[in-house]
Amino acid sequence: MEHLVSNLIKHLSNRKIKEIEKIEIFKEKEAKDLILITSGKIMELDNIIQNLSEMITYETHFKTDKK
Repeated sequence: MEHLVSNLIKHLSNRKIKEIEKIEIFKEKEAKDLILITSGKIMELDNIIQNLSEMITYETHFKTDKK
């Protein structure tokens, strides 16, 4: 399970990088609405990545305590 969650975190991190690249394109086009939408996506991705990281930390800590 930990391996699957780690892979998901990597995938979401790559997605976040792509969204940041989109913002740079939108800045050139001065598309403020699209910048705001994409910024919201990045914030949500950050939140999900943080929650998944906490899940891994909790699971690892739980396994250590159980032994």
